[in-house]
Amino acid sequence: MSALFLLQLSSLAPIQDTPQQALISEAVKQCIESQCDKLIMLIRFEQAISNVDANWGQFQALLCSLYVTQLQASYAMEKPLFDFTVVFESWAGYSVGLRPDLKMVFATTTQDLNEVQKLNTERQKRDLQAMEVVTLPGGIDQAIQQSTQDAMEKLDAFDRVAVGGTFDHLHAGHKILLTMTALLANKSVVVGVTDDVMLQSKKFHDQIESIDQRINNVRAFLDTIRHGLLFDIVPITDPFGPTITDSTIQALVCSKETEKGGDAVNTERSKRDFPPLELRLIDVISSDKVSIAGQDMVDLKISSTWIRKYISEHDQ
Repeated sequence: MSALFLLQLSSLAPIQDTPQQALISEAVKQCIESQCDKLIMLIRFEQAISNVDANWGQFQALLCSLYVTQLQASYAMEKPLFDFTVVFESWAGYSVGLRPDLKMVFATTTQDLNEVQKLNTERQKRDLQAMEVVTLPGGIDQAIQQSTQDAMEKLDAFDRVAVGGTFDHLHAGHKILLTMTALLANKSVVVGVTDDVMLQSKKFHDQIESIDQRINNVRAFLDTIRHGLLFDIVPITDPFGPTITDSTIQALVCSKETEKGGDAVNTERSKRDFPPLELRLIDVISSDKVSIAGQDMVDLKISSTWIRKYISEHDQ
């Protein structure tokens, strides 16, 4: 069972120490208590965001605060692997509320309730189950002043953007990386997923998901957060992947610790007379910066190695 959480924000500011933080924690708690498998949080902004690339750091900080809030609530419920995904409505490209897997919806405003009523009417027309409506205590009863839908066309920076990684047991760090990549793209995203042959030395190797599983998980996540883009998701057996064979890629999103790898990619592209890639840095999933939204990443357990260890111990 999946649940939807409608949340409106006034800005890109992180949600620490705000009423929204408490609402998210309560929604996660109620989801877990209801034995819900997944929570999708649909974000709406009161005012249009002028440019994703220009607000690169702010988007990262907001995503970090949202995922950290969820993680802390999940850990408190002893469900560290609870599935949580942030979707920005203006970039989703589809009506998230019409997903067939949704069985429950959390609303915080009168406008939310009106929207849910319309969604449930449309769901019934499509022979989909109406969502059970849960009104969270302490909701903020305010209306969205301005839709970002009209501004969506001018928010994207590059036609074709690339990103790479192992993406084993998709976690919050991966989701931030993939979300920022998808927000930066106008037409297509290339994802290089490290093939099994390059992962033999990883800790708890027997718990690593297969390359097919990891590719499918990446595709499912990207399909959840954004429709209308072409997703080329391919296994890679070297550090470069399609970035040195595809001249149409314009930008590469990398973590702080793989920034030098991005420079190496551009060196290789220059040898092939390809234009250099614009590099965009995600600095929240790097071993060089061990905190996310002010919280220590070790404590937050944002790593595939920790997840594999957790699964191994609980299997035993």
